[in-house]
Amino acid sequence: MGSLEPGKTIVYERNDNTVYGRYHGETERWVVGSTVDTQSVLDYTEWQEMTAAAHSNPTLKSLIDKCINTYRLMKL
Repeated sequence: MGSLEPGKTIVYERNDNTVYGRYHGETERWVVGSTVDTQSVLDYTEWQEMTAAAHSNPTLKSLIDKCINTYRLMKL
């Protein structure tokens, strides 16, 4: 799904752990996201790729730093 169409109503549907979106009256749908069980867990390769990308993306680096700090504060 590239871009949204102005003025069209989006219907959200959930099937198991996946959330889909589709325009009202249409059958074609796209994945919007998934529940915590499947989306929030990174494997080590994804973590490495994400931290490597953060070297050239200041926004991503800032968000990763905030997550790490929050995690460390929770452990206190």
